[in-house]
Amino acid sequence: MMAQLRQVLTAVEPSQVAVQVLPFSQGEHPMLGGSLSLLTFRNGSTTGYVESFFSGELLESPDKVLALTHMFDVARSKALPEHESLALILDYLRRYEDEDDS
Repeated sequence: MMAQLRQVLTAVEPSQVAVQVLPFSQGEHPMLGGSLSLLTFRNGSTTGYVESFFSGELLESPDKVLALTHMFDVARSKALPEHESLALILDYLRRYEDEDDS
């Protein structure tokens, strides 16, 4: 777990990636059913990829991509701001390191 957390922090350093943690304490949100990737291509088109335990699906329909974008926006609005997310990740990393040292 420590290596994974360090990798997240490394990806954030050059500002290539934005990380926001969505704690369970924030309650229900549309992303609880699986994972979502929104891919925007150079030509401006966007494709959604949704994945659950048993399947994955590419969605290119503009209506479905719009719905997925809305779901992502709702989840992101409930997530911690980037600076709080990074502080939380660092806190957990330190806890794991402390446990490892004991």
